[in-house]
Amino acid sequence: MQRTEVRLSTIFSLVLLLSMPAFAQNKFPKAVERSGDAARIVELLAVGPDSGLPKELIDKAVAVGIFPRIEKESALFMQTSGGYGVISARVENGWTMPAFYQFAGGGYGNPFAKNEMYGIILLFMSKDAVAAFEKGGVKLKGEKKAIAGPIGTITDEQKRALEGANILAYAYYNGKLKGINFGDSFWKNFMLDPDNKINTPLYGVKGREVLAGKKVNTESLPAGIPAYQEALQKYFNAAK
Repeated sequence: MQRTEVRLSTIFSLVLLLSMPAFAQNKFPKAVERSGDAARIVELLAVGPDSGLPKELIDKAVAVGIFPRIEKESALFMQTSGGYGVISARVENGWTMPAFYQFAGGGYGNPFAKNEMYGIILLFMSKDAVAAFEKGGVKLKGEKKAIAGPIGTITDEQKRALEGANILAYAYYNGKLKGINFGDSFWKNFMLDPDNKINTPLYGVKGREVLAGKKVNTESLPAGIPAYQEALQKYFNAAK
């Protein structure tokens, strides 16, 4: 009888041990999904011959943020949007793990059809631009304003216009890329916040620390969390 109990206890322990990775992954399903969705957009932009994203801008970017799924709501004449995504910063040997961020924005009118799914891509062109969002509730205004990024080959005139730009913004929808200005019409209000309800329990540090390159224990991370970092490493790993 005792042998049977010991055997059953051993079997139960083995089953529990083997199922631990699944439990770990299920603990952060949204984080795994967001990193994976952002990674797929990176791949589409990199391998798509007509994506129009200038690689030279990616190569100069200090950090890249992708918010793959945008949800929209209407209230009278106002349109609001909210989304979740990831930002990775360039480090000596590639890119940081994805830091999880969220945003809220809105204004008058809507540049997208009601049922269209679209994403937002932000290229942070300076360390100051990244540092500006170390704390939550920061609006994209003044030096923090995101201006429309160019599509295709960059002309000399566009290069001059981009001098001093801190953040370049794009919308990605229906498989197409479009430069957008935050601060105009629909995008009049826009705020970017670290989603530390994910960052802190996942990494043990806040989003700003992830982007600062603070080392995190990757061995304990659920499978799929590094997907965004891996996509950037694969397609956009030019040295800064």
